[in-house]
Amino acid sequence: MKSKRNSLGLVLAGLALISFAGCPQAANHGGKAVKSGDAHDHDHEHGHAHVHSGPHKGQLMEIGDEEYHAEWTHDESGKVTFYILDGDAKKEVPIAAEEIAIDVKVGDNPSKEYKLVAVSPQEGKAAAFEIVDKQFEGLFDQLKSTAVVLTLHVNINGKQFDQQVKEHEHH
Repeated sequence: MKSKRNSLGLVLAGLALISFAGCPQAANHGGKAVKSGDAHDHDHEHGHAHVHSGPHKGQLMEIGDEEYHAEWTHDESGKVTFYILDGDAKKEVPIAAEEIAIDVKVGDNPSKEYKLVAVSPQEGKAAAFEIVDKQFEGLFDQLKSTAVVLTLHVNINGKQFDQQVKEHEHH
């Protein structure tokens, strides 16, 4: 058990360094640093501006064919918060759910499900969901590893989405 924990620690440390690499399109910004949250075009065929981070300064991922986005933030206390956002990744989309789920699969190990509970629901709807779990929080530094797969399970306005958690891809 100790060697598995040490191996996981080494993987976490290595991937944490990789995660600071930044936007793979940095060279297209004319050598200027892009502030977090700044929008820019990437000449996508769908022709809209993309942001590097969401309105809460977190990482973005697409849900569906950019019908929605999810933004996640995490901190050293172990708190992970997911926000459900619109297709432009600008506005929160409250959904009728008490919780959302994320399945985590590391290598050949069985998957483990984490439940994130609604934050400050109003009229039975919430746009933010969170969990406080240091082990779960540490997994977000490993998203670039092919050995770690996180899958978000969320129902938005009656449509079920089972989407792999990835940072917003820049093409």
